[in-house]
Formats: sequence, structure tokens, C-alpha cells
Amino acid sequence: MSGDTVCGYELGSVHGSLRARLIKGLGANLVGQLINLLSRLALPPLFLRAWGVEIYGEWLLMSSFVAYLSLSDMGGQLYVVNRLTQAHASRDMDLFRTLLRTGLAVFLVMPTIFFFGFVLFINLYHVESIFGIVKTSHQEVLWVLIVLAFQFLFSLPQGILLGVYRAIGMYPRGVMLGNLISLLQLVMTALLLWEKSSMMLIAGVQVVPYVVVAVVALIDLEKLFPELQVCSLKGASFRIALSFARPSSYFLIIQLALMVSIQGTLLAVGAALGSAQVVLFGVLRTMVFSARQILGLLSHPVWPEITRLDALGEKVKLRGVFMMVFITTMLAAIAISAILHFFGKELFLLWLRNKVPYSQSAMDMFLAYAVLNVFWTTCSHLPMALNRHASLAKLSLLASVSSVVLAYVGGVNFGLVGAVAGMLIGEAIFVTWHIPLLVWRYLKNV
Repeated sequence: MSGDTVCGYELGSVHGSLRARLIKGLGANLVGQLINLLSRLALPPLFLRAWGVEIYGEWLLMSSFVAYLSLSDMGGQLYVVNRLTQAHASRDMDLFRTLLRTGLAVFLVMPTIFFFGFVLFINLYHVESIFGIVKTSHQEVLWVLIVLAFQFLFSLPQGILLGVYRAIGMYPRGVMLGNLISLLQLVMTALLLWEKSSMMLIAGVQVVPYVVVAVVALIDLEKLFPELQVCSLKGASFRIALSFARPSSYFLIIQLALMVSIQGTLLAVGAALGSAQVVLFGVLRTMVFSARQILGLLSHPVWPEITRLDALGEKVKLRGVFMMVFITTMLAAIAISAILHFFGKELFLLWLRNKVPYSQSAMDMFLAYAVLNVFWTTCSHLPMALNRHASLAKLSLLASVSSVVLAYVGGVNFGLVGAVAGMLIGEAIFVTWHIPLLVWRYLKNV
């Protein structure tokens, strides 16, 4: 164990009061949301100006294809950072160092294996023929995919480095470094698109911010906490690495369930109702899920605090923090739903300029679905923060698959309202009641 003070910080301490950390974490997340919003608004027009519709569409296909490599962490980052938070809260810095070095070793090796496997795959198969890419040459497709994939060699171990800030009570600092990646990507991409640069250059600037921030984080952590020796992998444990496998796989299942829910329901609506209804479905979902942005703003800074409080045995304070997030999020979800019920049509028509017909019944069904989804999703963050997420993973996957199937059945028989009702029923069967029940059982003994 260590209580050494370095640059004004004590390695085994948590910095600032709980309220101060939550406020700073909320602010850091808000900055990230604003950068993300600016990217969504500013970049598409620049892409279209530089390349035109067809080539921009091909870029989106390639970017989406490579994005699946993010799953190569196998859910391990969330689990490792939870373990680091628990070890830090218990002031077991020997375990902390072992977990950190083992995590870094794992997330240096795994993405490297996946990267070379990915390169082999795209060389064996003509990816452009799979996705209908016709404007971009085969050679350029190959190199763009390789360069885009290269960023994961840095992003996954960097996720562990930034997780150190989260584990030691400096969550806002880690988030702001993550925000720096997004900001650098936005600025560099915008400048190159303004000059109508090639796909290869745009792909390259996606990698640079990861390298820059990884170096900054390494230097910062070495300066603040030289005892961590974050540049060393000495002491990494193969036995501990193996122990990551099962709990990490449950986080992977949760990520897969979310992907199935988001992409699968969209495909189900398309298969049942056609492309025009897919557009309406997508726009309505984007509008009503604004409440989930509130959940993200609150839940992310609270997550490490819940992990820490559980490790310290401070269950009463943990319950108070969780209930604060739960009540705030539900009130926000209900308020946003009320606004969209009464003024959603005006906002919808203003946004799309009457290009897509509006459906009040579909909006109301979506609002009911969104409130219930926020209800159980908010509850799900408690077991995930405590690494007690095995049941959650299994139930989430069952709910996602059921929602896709029922969305298709409902769409075929009752139109868009039926599709959304099918999603609601799919989640209601498995998670809307079950996950809150698991949380209640945990909290009732506090």
C-alpha cells in the first residue's frame, strides 16, 4: 500500500468531495456532448461539399464497418476499470498496480491480434463488393480501412489509461482528455474537408488524436503518480488476465444487446414497412431518446462513485447517490415526454421541413417506450458499476432479440405503431420489471 504524496495528490486518496466530483464530472460530460453535437451538425455538410453524396456514403459504410472493431475489447475495459476503482477504494495499491499493468498488457495484445486478423480479412475478400462500394477504388478502400482500424491499437489501451483517472477520483480529468480526442478529430477533419482532401488523409487524422492523448495521459500520470509506473508492464499477471474473461464477456453481451436493439429494430421496421417508414422511425427515435442524453450525463460520473462506495461498505450513501440519479433521470424523461407530446409535431416539421409525414400515434407510443426504457436502463447501471451484471447481460440479450422479432411482427400487422409496441413488449417481458427488481433486492438491505 502507498500513502505517498506526489504533486499535491495522495495516491491512495480520493480527490475532492463527492458533490464536487459529480458537478465537475457533469460539466466534463456536457462539454463532450457539445463537441459531439457540433460534429454532427458541422461535418456532414463539409463531407458533402468535399466529396459529394455517393463518396460520402461510401465513407460512412467503411467507417461503420471498422467501428465494429471497438468490440475487440470484449467488454474488458469496463470490468478492469471497475476492479481498479475497487482496489483504489480499498487502498490496496499493490493490487491496483497489478490490475493496471495486466489490463494494459491485455489491451495491447488483443487489439493487435484483431488488427492483423482484420487486415487479413479485407485482403482476402473484396469488401467493396460486399457493401456496394463502386466510386472508391479497391486499393483506396483497403488502405482507408487499414488506417481507420489502426486507431484501435491506441484507443483500447488508452481506455485503460483514462480509466485510471476514473478509478482514483479524477474522473473529470479523464473525460476532458477524451473530449480532447473528439475536439482534435473535429478540427482536423473540418480543416482537411475544407481543402477537399482525400479519404486517406481524413482517415489518417482520425488516428493522430489518439496518439497525442495517449502520450499526454502517460506523461501526466507519470508526473502525478510515478509509483504507478504506467509505462511498465512488469508484474502483469497471466492468472489475473484469465480471471477477466468471464465477467468481461458479460459486458460484451450487454454491448451486443444494445447494438442488436438499435440496428436490429431499424432493419425489422425496414423489412416490415419499407424505407419511408424507416426514416420516420429513425427521426422519432432520435427525438424521444433525448432523455437518454440526460441519463448519460449523470450516470457516467456517478458510476465510479457507486463502485467506490460499495467497496468501502458505505451502502447508505450509495443508495442516496443512486436514488438521486434515478429520480432526476425519471423526472427529466417524463418532462421531455410531455414536451414532445404537446410540441413534438411542430419540432418535427420544423426540423424536416415537411418532407416526412408526422404520426402523433407513433410519437406517443415511442414516448411510452422511451420512458420505460430509461426506467430500466437507469437501474441497470447499478449492477454494472458493481460488477454484478451476469443476469443483466443475459436478460438484455433476450430482450433485444425479442424486441427485434416483435417489432417486425407488430409492424407487419399494425404498422409503425405496432412495431414500436413490439419493442416495448419485448423489453417488458424480460427487463422492464426484472432489472429494477434486482436493484431493489440489493438496496432493500441497505
